[in-house]
Amino acid sequence: MKRRGLIVAAAAVAGLAALAFLQREALVLTALALSTEKRSLDEQIALLAPGITVFRPAAGAGPFPVIVQFHGCSGYRTDWMKRWSQIATEAGFIAVAVDSNGVRGIDRELALKTVCAGKRLIGQERAGDVAAAIEVAKAQDGADASRIVLAGWSHGAWSVMDHLALEGAGMGPASLKARPAPTAVAGAVLFYPYCGEGTWSRLRAWAQAPATLMFVAGRDSVVSPAECRDAAKKLEREGVAIDLVDYPGADHAFDDATLLGGPYAYFYDEASAKDSEARVSAFLTAIAAQK
Repeated sequence: MKRRGLIVAAAAVAGLAALAFLQREALVLTALALSTEKRSLDEQIALLAPGITVFRPAAGAGPFPVIVQFHGCSGYRTDWMKRWSQIATEAGFIAVAVDSNGVRGIDRELALKTVCAGKRLIGQERAGDVAAAIEVAKAQDGADASRIVLAGWSHGAWSVMDHLALEGAGMGPASLKARPAPTAVAGAVLFYPYCGEGTWSRLRAWAQAPATLMFVAGRDSVVSPAECRDAAKKLEREGVAIDLVDYPGADHAFDDATLLGGPYAYFYDEASAKDSEARVSAFLTAIAAQK
């Protein structure tokens, strides 16, 4: 009995220590938010406007569901984003693709040194882009504002998750002057997100529970797949219907065929890419069928 009591006590102490660490993490993020340049929602929309590309279904008058797509930390890759937008439009969606880096004058070289290093435009700041892009999506001709899907890759997925978690915490993105009015989200597609320290989904539950499709790469050399598996379990406990797809042999950016011929060509994995495309297509087709 004494041994059992010691084990329980040790577990309690460990739990309190973990809670204290998470509380400190929230305080650090809040402090960082205070020093972040802030804009009104309209100003954020105006900032993003030059970096918005809209893809529409080839036929039909709508109303169409809308998917809003956010690239990874290194920046917008035109051919890669076109491919994912094509998959979305073929499923009956309007696709709104957002170039967060380009509108800020961040080229690939600068992005690798700053955004990818966590020194600039962290998730809670870029969550303002998510909020602004949602408004752009709802304003599209023929858009069905009740069927909005958020999709992100790596840093973009972190930003989507932070947007939903900050909303759950009753807070707004760090880059906005005021908390935006919430918009119901029908789905989330998350490719190899960053799920570690400094992410609000570790600290708070999402305010809403959209159907969620998350992909992790078992051999990811950029982010921790273990942390994202833990994040998925937490979301599931909190009521989010999440489908976690784990590719054991894949690396980060496994879906990006535009990397072929370059120094990161080894990231691309055709089998995982094709499977993820089929899963996203089925996921979006199911949402498009909802009326």
